[in-house]
Amino acid sequence: MDKLRTLITAAVAAAIVSTCAAATESPAIESLELELQDLVSEIEIVLPQSWVVIESGVGQVPIGWTGPETGLYVMVEDTGTRFFHPSGFHYYSFYRIWLMPSGWEGEMRHTPYVADSAPAFLLGLNDDRVALYHTAGGNVWNDGPAAFCSSLGLDTIRYTDLTRRVVDLEIEERLTDVVPVTDDRASEPTQHAEAPPFEMNPYRIVGLAGDGPGLYLEYVFGSEVNPGDSQLDDLTERLAGSVFQRFPEVESLYLRRCTRDTFTDTIVNRD
Repeated sequence: MDKLRTLITAAVAAAIVSTCAAATESPAIESLELELQDLVSEIEIVLPQSWVVIESGVGQVPIGWTGPETGLYVMVEDTGTRFFHPSGFHYYSFYRIWLMPSGWEGEMRHTPYVADSAPAFLLGLNDDRVALYHTAGGNVWNDGPAAFCSSLGLDTIRYTDLTRRVVDLEIEERLTDVVPVTDDRASEPTQHAEAPPFEMNPYRIVGLAGDGPGLYLEYVFGSEVNPGDSQLDDLTERLAGSVFQRFPEVESLYLRRCTRDTFTDTIVNRD
């Protein structure tokens, strides 16, 4: 009987611990669920007729990326059109959207310049979130990204595409200046500021744009750097350090690292 009483007592104690743990976790989970509901509502407001939300969730990472699974996810689809792929399947116009925390850092997989299945790309950001999106070529709603940014209060960065690259020459001049721009914030010790200086070749900057706290940079590292090589990671760290030293107002760098055959997008924040 004493043994049975001990087992029952242990079971009750375990149940209490489990209940307390669940109670501790539930506010965070409930908060994310409420954020997701708000996100879905804000997106539904701007959807054209025949477009609907078909998927949503929490604890997500953008397709084609590695990083903490801490995002909100929504997928919308057009029920009024259908496209047929040469491989024999059909699909509808769609957008996938991920809202990640402002401090989120991640890295896209190495992507060929000609790829049938592209990963997610930057949509916009604000003080609280960085947003990425994914779609397919046969999309009938070209204004979707702009509508999402407006509805979600996101600042867009005018990043380039692979067919028309644009470089802001005023930003480039600051970026390639030998003497870094300094002020009180630039002198603060940060992980990236401690990296060795990276002298950027202006002829390898093929895309460059900035807007407020964010900056987009597309840089060709050259064919001597192989994707996945540790040397590429080292150069990325040094490049990010140089950017944050020269631009005290920039909090987030969206970097497209280009080689001869592939590109990889990376989000790096000022730490």
